[in-house]
Amino acid sequence: MVMDEILLAKISEILALHGTLCIGEKDYALEQFSVTKSKIPVRKPTTRGGVYFTDTTAYKVKAITHDLSIIEKIPTLMLGPNSDFKPIQIKANLELDGLNGRITLTAHLTSAMNSKTKVELNLIVDNVKLE
Repeated sequence: MVMDEILLAKISEILALHGTLCIGEKDYALEQFSVTKSKIPVRKPTTRGGVYFTDTTAYKVKAITHDLSIIEKIPTLMLGPNSDFKPIQIKANLELDGLNGRITLTAHLTSAMNSKTKVELNLIVDNVKLE
């Protein structure tokens, strides 16, 4: 977990990332996403939708896609009243410490906002993998 924390901290320093949001068999291009560490409103260990939170901070992703076909998937992905949600993967190629690599973030959708041209997704990161 310490390595995940270090890797996420390095990724959060990159302001404008580009990648792919993978949901089942469908991929959605992310024009932009960012990773930030922020406080979450949890003061004691709790579960939410089967995901166990014990810390008061978490890494969050804010992602934007212009593929509006994702809107129909949102109700089945979001944490909260839906108890059958699935994790979402975000994949991106990037350079860290002078080396090129591929990261895969496993996250859960917490909220979404859409307009006529784009969908903004907010997610909580559960896991990160560097290949």
